[in-house]
Formats: sequence, structure tokens, C-alpha cells
Amino acid sequence: WTYIFPMAASYWSQAGAAMKFIKDNGATKGTKVAHIYYDNPAGREGIPIVEAVAKKEGYAIRLFAVPPPGVEMGPQVIDITRRFKADWVIGHLFGQAPSVSIKEFKKAGFPLNRVVSFVWGAGEANIDPVGWDVAQGYIGMQYSSTGRDLPVIKEIMQRIYKDEGKEVPKYVGSVYYSRGVLIGGILAEGVRLAIQNHGLPVTGDTVRKGYEAMKNFDLQGFLPPMTITSKDHEGGGWARFYQVKGTEWVPITDWIRGYREEVLALVKSANKK
Repeated sequence: WTYIFPMAASYWSQAGAAMKFIKDNGATKGTKVAHIYYDNPAGREGIPIVEAVAKKEGYAIRLFAVPPPGVEMGPQVIDITRRFKADWVIGHLFGQAPSVSIKEFKKAGFPLNRVVSFVWGAGEANIDPVGWDVAQGYIGMQYSSTGRDLPVIKEIMQRIYKDEGKEVPKYVGSVYYSRGVLIGGILAEGVRLAIQNHGLPVTGDTVRKGYEAMKNFDLQGFLPPMTITSKDHEGGGWARFYQVKGTEWVPITDWIRGYREEVLALVKSANKK
């Protein structure tokens, strides 16, 4: 299997979506944007798009690195809130770091409805350590829907648990559980299309062709309309924004993507290397 099929918004696309979100919510020329990121290769991935869009829109951008393991970021938050006086914060953190960032921004008095996180800071596991009451207003993006009020999750609960007389575990329908459903659904659809279009036996190449035959696959509204081609293994780079309200992640946008031209230009440049 020699192919790469992320089939979810890359870090470049997440950066583009985050920058579109803040523009849609009032960012204008001169707006101060802080990008706080985990200082490893993955954490630095979003920087080129954040910087390119900031230059295009005339934002004042500053980068704030958080050294691994990311359990201490008081100095960065002080710089962001007191010295730079950011209007928006875009976070790309991993592990325990998102929870630490929420705690520190709250402690500094920074409004959490101006903090926008990439996907790995947008799960229940990122909120539980600091408390949902503390994290009210915090915003995170997803590349699959989340929650129990979705046809595919309802069917899983019914068939796997209720029909078997079992209690539905608390984690069913959670953010990270939902990402597992995303992966399972895409794998199954790729194999189904491979068999439908090319018959048996299934091979790596026919599954590749199955993936590349996906058109507007959304798993009954669970995903953005996923269209895969030989030139786009990402599926369009869609993201949806959720906000902490009460004890839930609540959707506050439809599926969006931002600055696609800048993202694809970076992809084209990377493919030349």
C-alpha cells in the first residue's frame, strides 16, 4: 500500500479554515492574531498558511512556540495577552497542552470565545481536566460531526448496544470516538467501491481506485460531502467549528474551508520537492 489518503482536513486546511473563521467573525486589517503552537514538526505545520493569510489580509501576526511536553505555557500566555494584546488566538497544540492553554488563558482573563483550536485541542478529553465550567466559549474545529444526534451514531447505539441489551458507553458519540467512525466509514466505502467497480479479489490498487471514486460521500450527514480524486486525497479540506456550551461541543458553523488557493499553492510547491 504505497498511497497516502488523509481524507480529512490537513493542518494547512485547518489553518485556512481558522483564518476564515476569524475573518467571518470580525477580523479586519490590523487585527492582532497570535498563533500558539506545539514546537515540533506537526505543530509547526500550520505556520505557512497562517502567515500567508495574515499578510494577505493585513493582520498583525505573532508566533508563540510551546516546547514539548507543553505542560507549561504561562510565559507565552502573558506575552499574548499583556504584551502583544491579541484580538484572536489560534492554537495548534497536542496532548495535555490544549488543557493547559485553556486554564492559562482563563487565568489571564482572555475571552475563550476568541481562542480557536485545531482538531487535536477540540475533544472532551481536552476539556475534562480543566472543567467544562472553566472552558465555556472555547472554540475548536472538527473534520467529522460529533454528538449522539446523528443517524450513523444512533444506528451504532441501537445495533451494537441496545439490541444486545447493553448500556451505551458514555464515550459513544464523543469527539475522538466520532473520528474513529469517520475512519471506519471511509475504509468501508473505499472497499465497497473497489468491489462494485472492479470486482474481486480486492487489491491495494483497486481500493485506491475505490477511494478515488468517492463523490459527495457524507455518511448520512456525518461528514462533509467527501469527494476524492487522483489529485485530491484530502477530500476538499472541510472543517466545522464547535464551541463549548454547557457540557457539550455545540456546532456554530456549517462545513467551511478557507483560503483554498493558498493551501493548494503550498501543496503544489511541496510536490515539486
